[in-house]
Amino acid sequence: MTNKKVNNSFKDKSLLYSRYSISTLSLKFFVTLLLTNKITRNISLMIIRFFLSKNNKFFVGFLNGVYFGGENIGEVKNNVDFLSKNNIYSVLDYAIEGENDEVFFDNAIESTLKLIDIASKEKNIPYVVIKPTSLGSLHVYENKIKNINFSGENVNYWIRILERYNKIFSYAELKSVRVMIDAEQSWIQAAVDKIAIDSMIKYNKTFPVITLTIQSYKKESIEILKLIHNLAIDNNIKVGVKIVRGAYLEEEVNNKERAIGTFFSKKEDTDLNYNFLIDYISREIDCFYPFFATHNEKSISIILNKNELKNRSFWVGQLYGIRDDISSKLAFNGVKTCKYLPYGPIDKSLPYLLRRINENAVATDTFIKENKIIAKEIILRLKSKLG
Repeated sequence: MTNKKVNNSFKDKSLLYSRYSISTLSLKFFVTLLLTNKITRNISLMIIRFFLSKNNKFFVGFLNGVYFGGENIGEVKNNVDFLSKNNIYSVLDYAIEGENDEVFFDNAIESTLKLIDIASKEKNIPYVVIKPTSLGSLHVYENKIKNINFSGENVNYWIRILERYNKIFSYAELKSVRVMIDAEQSWIQAAVDKIAIDSMIKYNKTFPVITLTIQSYKKESIEILKLIHNLAIDNNIKVGVKIVRGAYLEEEVNNKERAIGTFFSKKEDTDLNYNFLIDYISREIDCFYPFFATHNEKSISIILNKNELKNRSFWVGQLYGIRDDISSKLAFNGVKTCKYLPYGPIDKSLPYLLRRINENAVATDTFIKENKIIAKEIILRLKSKLG
């Protein structure tokens, strides 16, 4: 499927909203309304965090139904099938994070290998995601960067982390499946980048097995992009790159003693940098296999109007449960579109869900416009019921 210019005859058909009941859709509307209002944002976040910390079944069930693909492979496969009927692809992510247990890390590998098997047989799953902290302890990554107490057990843990990555990448290469490495906090990202770069040289010779994520709220993001560009040229490899605005800025700001590097403090600067990364990738498209993760309509317009990207292979993706109207419109126009589909046991997925909430808790046009579309959907359904 090739990407082509958007046909503006699409009229907010909101095909993906059909998966919500009217009560879920209404709750999504009011939660987003509260989280995107400067006055109610903080208190709403506190209330939601409180109920999630208590594992409140109502809130957890709501978030699972909206932002999560399911608790097991069977449930997530049903959602993959639903999305595919709307010409939308799925990126699968076993979204458990923050664990610190070797048995858990080994189990995460087995889950990832199963996903690779599924993706190798399912044309609607072009990528499988791996979360670095699902393969090893955050503290081991951090100690590796700082070289603190990195001996004895830490060395053994690090060797096991590298073995886990290699097991996944070698199996993905065998099955011709692309693996996307998720981004992490700055205090461990350098270790993740080193693994990704070394692995690209080894595994990305015939097709982009490995895709590295670059967060555009980091001022160093362009330097990282240039580094992997040079890597592609020097080693004659296929470089996969996913660019995002980033999900950890608030955590970085609140952990200045641990944060590494500098960050854009204004969203406008992050947006400009994201668009600059689009420009760079477009100019050097012969070296990149890009995945543009964004809900920002201006960035999407820039991507679709880049002459260098015409008839070239690239993906555009949005989070599951966010800006379904954008995803539907892109798919309607023949753009290769993905939904980032997390899944896993809900009781172990709260860190992920909390990050998704924080990302929504921003007063931007992105979520304000979606709420207007949701309101129209609710009104249409109510009128239909009233007959």
